Amino acid sequence: MPQSLAGKVALVTGGSGTIGKAISKVLLSEGATVVLAARRMTQLQKAKQELLASAPPTTSIDTVHIVSTDISKEECIMQLFSEIDRVCGRIDIVINNAGINVAKPTTDLTFDDLQKVLSVNVVGALMCSREAMKRMIGGGRIINIGSISASSPRPNSAAYTTSKFAIQGLTQSLALDGRNKGIAVGIIHPGNVVSELLSSEDVEIRGKTEGFLQAEDVAKCVLTMATLPSAANVLEMTVIPTTQPFIGRG
Repeated sequence: MPQSLAGKVALVTGGSGTIGKAISKVLLSEGATVVLAARRMTQLQKAKQELLASAPPTTSIDTVHIVSTDISKEECIMQLFSEIDRVCGRIDIVINNAGINVAKPTTDLTFDDLQKVLSVNVVGALMCSREAMKRMIGGGRIINIGSISASSPRPNSAAYTTSKFAIQGLTQSLALDGRNKGIAVGIIHPGNVVSELLSSEDVEIRGKTEGFLQAEDVAKCVLTMATLPSAANVLEMTVIPTTQPFIGRG
């Protein structure tokens, strides 16, 4: 039987993006209080308005919180969790969804390019998980959003692929460190998803041969993992369009 999310507090990084909003929407619909974290306050405010507008009329405005932050910086992560402590007093679920990409041939990548991608996609996820695990005294759940790029990369994606491969290892390490604390950790590897990371041209071209998931498809996978009994964990889940080849991309 699915576990109720009523009274739970969930942090969604990258909360103002397409996938982040879809995840927040399903968690909110199941009774969770959601904290959306992202860099741009304007986009966060818009996301909050969209979530509340689509929620049942009885939904309290206090069930959606927004925090402008930069998870590539430790001091910002500390401020984020201090705000969660102040406003919510607890954290039960973390969705490490924030991610960026620098699409370049390997020979054109700079040190700064790689550092920029890893600082958000890997280090930010690790630091958010660290702070959450300190607070999950009675247990909790961490869900990382990976990518099939970890095992099936595209050309010109060395930085992004490296980060998603690292998140796979991070998930396994966190699962080991969390198991004696009642903290379940898993990862979802989506295939092609329509999101702000892709141009309309990319969507049109890939859509003809590979197909696309909608952000809501990923959100449903998150909800499945988030509502498992605390003693159960899906360590790894892959979800792709039925028409997308799993290997040999690009």
